[in-house]
Amino acid sequence: MKRILRYLYYLKSYLKFKARGRNLILSKGGTFVRPEEVSFGNNVFISSNFYISARNLVFKNNIMIGPNLVIECDNHIYNEVGKVMFDIREKRNISSVLIENDVWIGANVTILSGVTIGEGTIIGAGSVVTKSQPKYSICVGNPCKPIKKRFTEEELKIHLEKIKFK
Repeated sequence: MKRILRYLYYLKSYLKFKARGRNLILSKGGTFVRPEEVSFGNNVFISSNFYISARNLVFKNNIMIGPNLVIECDNHIYNEVGKVMFDIREKRNISSVLIENDVWIGANVTILSGVTIGEGTIIGAGSVVTKSQPKYSICVGNPCKPIKKRFTEEELKIHLEKIKFK
């Protein structure tokens, strides 16, 4: 029943998504700007109160995201000489965002344009992701930076072999 209510809540967006895999779970309180530019893989969960402003935004598979996510795929242009920012507010620099497989993003995370979050990466709560983050790393902070790897090289080989068919 809960799943049906969520589907109805986001019906307009669901119908417009560029792609939608199996088991997409979106909690209440979310907003999509340009849902037609969002692609979802399988097994994606986004917790409550998200704001997603998409420009070629791709979520791959097996992704978990905590509450209060912000994804902004464009940025205002602010450096036109002789023009106040208000007058050029509609001009934007646009870049895509890619969230690869097996990613966990904590609560209150902001992801800005042009970012790729590598496969297997964990983004800590409260982080501001301004640059791409490497695969299988744990990344935190403002700006977000890798602080350690999830696995040793040996553990990563075993992990990848075990999840190969999932």
